[in-house]
Amino acid sequence: MNTQADPSKEELILRAAGDVFLEKGLSGARMQEIADRAGINKTLLHYYFRTKKNIYARILGKVFSAFFSQIEEAFGDGSSFAAVLRQFIDRLLDLLAANPRVPLFLMQELAQGGAIARDILVKTLAHQRMTLPKRLVALIRQEQQAGHLGPVDPIQFMITVLGSCIYFFAAEPIVREVLASIQPGKPFDREAFLAQRRQSIFDVLYYGLKKREQSP
Repeated sequence: MNTQADPSKEELILRAAGDVFLEKGLSGARMQEIADRAGINKTLLHYYFRTKKNIYARILGKVFSAFFSQIEEAFGDGSSFAAVLRQFIDRLLDLLAANPRVPLFLMQELAQGGAIARDILVKTLAHQRMTLPKRLVALIRQEQQAGHLGPVDPIQFMITVLGSCIYFFAAEPIVREVLASIQPGKPFDREAFLAQRRQSIFDVLYYGLKKREQSP
């Protein structure tokens, strides 16, 4: 057997495994089924990953690495809060649009307790030395001290950003049905909807944060 791992073969396995994990979860997935979906024999699957937990962890690691790598680029030297927020939203939505199954995969993992996700997240942050959460919190507090933003809790704000971006991809079938009931006969234009979505998220979050004289 060739001792050189084939990256394309690994990707094929990860895609096939992702489908199986989404359908059956980690506990219900079987190595033989993953091998069958990938079109390889079980021996080769074990050569690449040894256990299904290793495959599962690799998928989660790729998800977190891609997320943080993309979002980290939203921070430029001297970027304004508005620019960072817009880039944050745009890059996260682009990543989710390119990988629409990711939210469901993560939700399934979290429904099972999220232990593996927590472990992979800690390792990803430590390995890549990323300080994204702290940097975003610091930027919000800096804007607050300058009198530009209201007294929002930065942690609550970050959770709201993530939830606003992720929800459509996690609940797209429901969103489509609701829109169809509101606008019967009108075909759903996904690309146009996502373009409108990214602007709407920015407007609601940015202008909702702007300091105002009195809250209603």
